[in-house]
Amino acid sequence: MPGELLGRRLLRLDAAYCAGAGLIALAAFAPLARLLDTPRAVPLAAGAATVVWAAVLLRSADRADWRITVAAVAAANTLAAASIATLSAFAPGTAARLLLAAVAVEVAVFAASQVYALRR
Repeated sequence: MPGELLGRRLLRLDAAYCAGAGLIALAAFAPLARLLDTPRAVPLAAGAATVVWAAVLLRSADRADWRITVAAVAAANTLAAASIATLSAFAPGTAARLLLAAVAVEVAVFAASQVYALRR
């Protein structure tokens, strides 16, 4: 598969993943707040920001300068994965640490696959 096609598909897949994750965070903000031992506003804000990010990704998938877009999103995903992994080290319980670690791995896989698309 050509790099451009793969890059655009990955942006759309990343958008779908983010939309789903954001909607889950919005729907389950109260249990997530308890699990993460944070105020309820934290998962609400994270969910809303993730849904907005999904819309940005979806819109970006059709930009003419796909390489710049995919590179920027790969960099953002790399930073997000590192940040989430760091947060997992400080989460209050095992379930919270595992949840955050799993999300960090998922985001890192998106970053790696986007870098792969850029190299094709």
